Amino acid sequence: MRVWRGIFLKSVFLILLALSGSFLHSQTVSSRPVCTAISAKKVGVNKIQLSWNIPSGFSAASIAIFRSTSQIQLSSTISAEKPIAEVPAHTTTYTDTLKHFGDYYYALIARDKNGTLFNMLFPTVNATVKAVSLIPPDDFYELPQENDEQYVPGFLRELPLPYLDLISDLNIPPTRMSAKAKKQGTELAGKYAVKKPTLLHPYIFEQDMVLSPEGDDFYLFESLKNYFIKKDYKGSVTDLRAFLAITREPFVTTRAVFYLAQSQYYCKNYRKALELFLFVEDELPELSKKWIDSTLDFYQIPQ
Repeated sequence: MRVWRGIFLKSVFLILLALSGSFLHSQTVSSRPVCTAISAKKVGVNKIQLSWNIPSGFSAASIAIFRSTSQIQLSSTISAEKPIAEVPAHTTTYTDTLKHFGDYYYALIARDKNGTLFNMLFPTVNATVKAVSLIPPDDFYELPQENDEQYVPGFLRELPLPYLDLISDLNIPPTRMSAKAKKQGTELAGKYAVKKPTLLHPYIFEQDMVLSPEGDDFYLFESLKNYFIKKDYKGSVTDLRAFLAITREPFVTTRAVFYLAQSQYYCKNYRKALELFLFVEDELPELSKKWIDSTLDFYQIPQ
């Protein structure tokens, strides 16, 4: 009888212990700034989207996002690593862009206004337990290089190849016109009525009217949105030249050069604009001709 009573009391003790542990866990999560219901899913060739919930009374200043190729289980791992990103405390989603295929795990750790991390990990609550796998698509191919670097459309190379200086400024001092030739030209031109030229309206390719989710098209769209669309043509010249300093897809390069030519045109750098329009004339014959003619209308031979 005593044996059975001992077994019964031991069972009750274990049940109470389990319930108290569950209670303490729930109290810890609710009383600390801990994100909940973390979820991770693949949303592109090289993109993983995270989402989570913010509990009521969440008192953090920001949320640090950690990533690993193995499950994040120890808080000491968090202490030794730097977050891949840090977002405001009210944020509930984040899209991570990867450079390599593989399995990825994530953890969300709150940080207070003093910079202290609430280094607490709860599987399935603020840390993922199932890997999100990025695998090569069907059209994956290997780039034939000595270092056997792998490349797939939509991925960015870690060390982009330099652009092969296909577009030069041609900073050659222009030939000066002699006084005699200038006088003869003025006399000849004076016989004809010259209409004042008008500027063409900016041209935007159909492909660049909609945001592309990834790749070179995405970065060209961002450049146009930040400068060209706002008519900040000097900024557009600088940004597009930086964009073209890296090897791009052929048609993206053609469009970018055409936008650079337009930007030079609106900056009144007609000689440079003319060189760039001529550069893409073979790919865009009809469109380029219109802009070449207009550029020549404004172009004046240096005195």
